[in-house]
Amino acid sequence: MLSIESLAGQGADLVLVPGWGSDSGIFDPLLPLLSPYFRVHRVLWQTSGWPADDGQLRYQLLNCLRRQAPSQAIWVGWSLGANLALTLADSFPEKVSRLVTLAFNPCFVQRDDWSCAMPQTEFLHFQQNFLTEPAETLKRFQALQVMGSVDRRQVMATLQSSLTRLPTARLSQLLQLLADDLRPQLKRLSQPQLHCLGAQDALVPCTSLLAAYPHLKPQVELRCYTQSAHLPFLSEALRWCEDLRQWCQV
Repeated sequence: MLSIESLAGQGADLVLVPGWGSDSGIFDPLLPLLSPYFRVHRVLWQTSGWPADDGQLRYQLLNCLRRQAPSQAIWVGWSLGANLALTLADSFPEKVSRLVTLAFNPCFVQRDDWSCAMPQTEFLHFQQNFLTEPAETLKRFQALQVMGSVDRRQVMATLQSSLTRLPTARLSQLLQLLADDLRPQLKRLSQPQLHCLGAQDALVPCTSLLAAYPHLKPQVELRCYTQSAHLPFLSEALRWCEDLRQWCQV
């Protein structure tokens, strides 16, 4: 299902988890900035070992991560990657010393008590479109991720070069995870949390989440990147890496 690749670097263990539709190459531009301060690891998607029962998917993914991950690492998850990193921190806290999320909504689909998310009908429509027109739907999804970013072309080039090779059936399985409400897990976490949002993000509403987080989990730290859309770690890489380093005190 997935594996963890250990890269060059020194210092505290740092695990990077990509989002839906991308592979670990999305983090390539960050490696020269991170390796002087962290021992970097990346999560890689694999085509084999997937459960037939979608209800077991999250459990199986978490166990893959638990078996391979270093203990007491700093976990950085982007979008769906943050979804997995958060549930790992909740289920196996000995694996996660700190949690950093990028362009993440703990409840991606709207609920009666959570309006700062994608409408249910829109999410279902996206799922259906992906099943019938996967290539076109992925292209539209990529366009949404960079919309509003000041460096749209450059970020789009990185997105396109790191497009996942997972088949449609596997991506459809992963898409189901975005429908889960992770607010209870987030509230339970005792690890320090840093949540990074892009002000121009068309998928994760920055302003609404900045207002909601203090009520959901008052102790967390928040960062808003004004020139970024769904990929603040690329659009404002220097600032984000410096923020990460200072927050981790390294």
